[in-house]
Amino acid sequence: MKVAAFLPAKGSSARLPNKNTMLLDGEPMFLRNLKKLISIPCIDEVYLDTESPEIIELASEVKCKILKRDPLLASNSTDGNQLFLNEVKHTDADICVQLLGTSPFIRPETIEKAINTLKTYPEYDSVVAIRREKLYTWEDGQPCYDINKIPNSVDLPDTIIESMGLYVMRREAVLRLKRRIGERPYLLEIDPLEAVDVNWPKDFELANLIAIGLREQERRHFQNLKLLLTSALLSDILDDMGLNGVLSSSFQLNIPNAKILGRAKTLQIDICPDDDDYKKIYDSLHLYDHVVSNDVIVVANHAPDFAFFGELNANLAIRSGAVGAIIDGVTRDTKETTDMGFPVFSKGNYCKDTRKRGIVTSKNKTVVIDGISIHKDDLIFGDKDGIVVIPKRYENEIINEALKRLTTEKLILIDIARGAKTNELVEKYGLF
Repeated sequence: MKVAAFLPAKGSSARLPNKNTMLLDGEPMFLRNLKKLISIPCIDEVYLDTESPEIIELASEVKCKILKRDPLLASNSTDGNQLFLNEVKHTDADICVQLLGTSPFIRPETIEKAINTLKTYPEYDSVVAIRREKLYTWEDGQPCYDINKIPNSVDLPDTIIESMGLYVMRREAVLRLKRRIGERPYLLEIDPLEAVDVNWPKDFELANLIAIGLREQERRHFQNLKLLLTSALLSDILDDMGLNGVLSSSFQLNIPNAKILGRAKTLQIDICPDDDDYKKIYDSLHLYDHVVSNDVIVVANHAPDFAFFGELNANLAIRSGAVGAIIDGVTRDTKETTDMGFPVFSKGNYCKDTRKRGIVTSKNKTVVIDGISIHKDDLIFGDKDGIVVIPKRYENEIINEALKRLTTEKLILIDIARGAKTNELVEKYGLF
């Protein structure tokens, strides 16, 4: 069965202005779910449904199809049924998914489960995400329970609440019924985190706090991993996988024994044309709106003989939560940056600035350094021996292999200490 997924994201919103492009943990909120859909193997095609050129540009590096929405369908008078029907008419898929960008915590596994439900059980024509709660509800100014004998919550009836975040339906049923919930829906229960729906400013504040909390879990994980990993180990693994992800040896680290491990936030600087506004270099400061805890700032400086990144940028980076920076070119304020304890990889130091000589040409787009493509959110590891770029799609495989090899290396070291001969080591552990 062919599966198509749609993410509707209009450019304006009445209750929460520009909610789809608001930065949730440093990323436009709609983009979080769009990339989630792309990551799900059982989805054959993904559509971004929008009338907004800004949203299309923000998603320009996501491998999805663009469904240019008629502006008449981008108003509050258009309901979810009309929207879904219009989307479904643009595909021949058997199963159609609608994921709302305002439900940022619905997990990929939940979406897969919804799709597989329709693939496996023909008795259902649709799936709708819901949550069940035991609620002490009121109606017409009175509680809907015995006020004289308050029941335990476990004894209350279930209240079923539509999450308004995820709908999956057979295409033929959508075309026949002209709505996004069928005649025989399967109610897919999701957990409270997945059910968070962002439509009001207070909702967004809550969602951002949750996203920061989830990011903190990753930060702690990376802190532990960083202590174990080395660029040499990761370089060997990439070699064995046939991947090219090691930057050149021309980079220097300002703090000799520092290590960094985090996600890339990228910036590209090009030489300023004579007739261009040199003040555009200050657009680089907008990158810090997107930098969050555990990020690595990665700058492809195509005016590499002039310094980008010094004391002021280092302070902004630290305030944003960045753990390091990689600058393809020279930097300045070396002593001040080093004294702050902020790790910076660069190709040297020089006092002359990129101001009046360079302009920002992209933020959070793919950059190329030393022939290596670096995408936003790729994993970056660096130590005094080098810098390794780990593509996001290989991240789990590479980290798991690194931990496996670390375990083996410890055993080899123990055997060496016990006096094992080299041929015995090779026979026992293979080539290492």
